[in-house]
Amino acid sequence: MDNSTFQQAIRSVSFPIPGSNLERVEYKLSVKKKYEGLNIIDFFCYAVPRSTPEHWREKVVTGNLKVNNHPVSPDYTVSAGDLTSHISEPRTEPDVNINIDLIYACPDFWVLNKPSPLPMHASGRFVRNTLIHILELAFPDEDFKMIHRIDANTTGIVVVGKNREAANFLRQQFENKSIRKEYLALVEGVVTNDQMNLLQSIGQEVVSGGGRKIDTTGKKAETGIEVLERRENETLLKVTPLTGRTNQIRLHLAESGHPIVGDLGHKNPKYFENNPFTYDDDSLFLHAYKITLQHPGNKEDMTFVAPVPEKFNWN
Repeated sequence: MDNSTFQQAIRSVSFPIPGSNLERVEYKLSVKKKYEGLNIIDFFCYAVPRSTPEHWREKVVTGNLKVNNHPVSPDYTVSAGDLTSHISEPRTEPDVNINIDLIYACPDFWVLNKPSPLPMHASGRFVRNTLIHILELAFPDEDFKMIHRIDANTTGIVVVGKNREAANFLRQQFENKSIRKEYLALVEGVVTNDQMNLLQSIGQEVVSGGGRKIDTTGKKAETGIEVLERRENETLLKVTPLTGRTNQIRLHLAESGHPIVGDLGHKNPKYFENNPFTYDDDSLFLHAYKITLQHPGNKEDMTFVAPVPEKFNWN
């Protein structure tokens, strides 16, 4: 398949964008081990920041919120592995950018250039306006497997498996850190050191807005940066994540005193107290530029590059 054929298929299911129609949406959420022992109301208040106990209590009392497909009482105690579900009121979803490009295609996997804003999978305000849902609508005969994630506002390379064996082979490369990734980030201020390694642990708890935060008791995270170009009040960096923690690059650069241009919520964490984690426009200057991986079939190393967006003003 070439990029033109791919884009025609995407456009055929994206006008109007799937989430633009009023529909009720079923949300499902599994209970993780760390939440075991909480009652159902407290669980949702922890798991869904900025929600209220009253909201979840009403859903429970009306039978709208179920656990393992059964109604529960407000004092129900959750267990690890419980599957919760509830139905929303009819709603639309925020607009997204559907200008997705196909970089590479084979029977084992596809490499895509994801635009911004476009979430990869269902989360928060997005269920239908996601990369995986649009792909499934456009190519209903394919069996897509998500291999990894980048944020809704991050542009660039995404790898999608096409069968279970290939997906597992690729996931293993991410887990053992044999896949090499490079990002471009335009950050605020002038970075004085040509090269640095940023080392700050990142917590697992979801905070307001849906992101993470620096936490000395969290999981170790390491990010390498290299200055590519210094500008008057900004610096263009090559960024190499040496671990794969959620929001790692954005958190590390903000903690270093050089937040990514357009990343309002990590520059000022109070922003997320009243705003969602996904920005409504293409405001974030973070691009997943290059990836090197081993092909599941012939086991040869392959490198893929996503063209740098014009907004970076860099050649």
